Amino acid sequence: MEGERKRLKIAVDCYEVTKELTGVGRVIQNILLSLCRVNDHEYLVFTRQEIEDFLKYNNIKQYVLPKDKGYFRWQNGPFFRRVKQENPDLVIAPNYTLPFFIKSRSILIEHDVSFISHPEWFPRKEVFKRKYLVKRSLKKTSLVITVSKSSKQEITNYFPVSPDKIKVIYHGVEKRFYPATKTEILRWKKEKGLKGRRIIGYLGSVFNRRNIPLLVKSIRKLRNDFPEVFLYVIGKDLTYPSQNIEKLLDENWILWEKNIPDSEIQVYLSSLDVFAYLSEYEGFGLPPLEALACGTIPVLLNRSALEEVYSKFSIMVENPDMNEVEWGLREALTDKKKVQSLLNDFYKKRKYFSWERAAREYKTYINEVTSEGFSI
Repeated sequence: MEGERKRLKIAVDCYEVTKELTGVGRVIQNILLSLCRVNDHEYLVFTRQEIEDFLKYNNIKQYVLPKDKGYFRWQNGPFFRRVKQENPDLVIAPNYTLPFFIKSRSILIEHDVSFISHPEWFPRKEVFKRKYLVKRSLKKTSLVITVSKSSKQEITNYFPVSPDKIKVIYHGVEKRFYPATKTEILRWKKEKGLKGRRIIGYLGSVFNRRNIPLLVKSIRKLRNDFPEVFLYVIGKDLTYPSQNIEKLLDENWILWEKNIPDSEIQVYLSSLDVFAYLSEYEGFGLPPLEALACGTIPVLLNRSALEEVYSKFSIMVENPDMNEVEWGLREALTDKKKVQSLLNDFYKKRKYFSWERAAREYKTYINEVTSEGFSI
């Protein structure tokens, strides 16, 4: 028992939690594992493959459901049928939408609404489908959690939902992200053929909004004065419309890998001289936080949640302009005093950016939504 409250049965959609964690999958896994440490509710976790981390907790029951053709069919087929059978006290839906006919109390996690604020980044059919499903889910859910004030403002701008129904909880950063040793960094650089290089890195899916072509042009200009600078990109090309990223990154001073083992991300981020994330739109933007935790300064566009979350810890570029970006990268490479000051400011706040703090906030809203007096 947790105080006087009964032990709840909470169903969690973990479709995005796979052995190769990215984006939403990493977020929900961290939230869930941290929640298991701050309360003793029973979590019914529904995945597409067995996740070893979930087997370590007595209050997690993992159900591996049949794979279906796409998320919508999985969520409204195998997931919905099993949830209906289990009849939980609460459903946590971390991937933007609820099952179509769900009747349980629910918490919906809405990371951003880029599909409606910037429809040019998505196929028209996808925009229409997401807009309809998200609107329906926002109306049906008991409570909405989003990841920044910026995202909350956009949700209320585009959908008829009360601001009181939306709560903001910042992400955390895992404890495994910390600066690697000099020996580890030298080994890593040697293995990658980057010994003696100064490295500017990018990590994340390659979307149009993240301005990889702009980054390449800016570094090409920077290399006139710093020929030892190398660009190291990690991420799959998901640009729409396509920007032919493969051709763009075909340079002898660029290394592009579509992914690396999750266990190597910490040393990768630690090995960088600068982390560049020139995104025009983010709900939160987790990679800059992980870079900071590894002792690497980010260069970011002063936009959306990036401005809200990171402006005190990063070098911010006002406009997606080659000369401005080149200036920001140059400053990050050369102004050691400023870089150290920004990192020191982050270290003072690092405890706040923890998944344990996020889990405690989730716990508060779980208790609120499942209380007898709560009404939608």
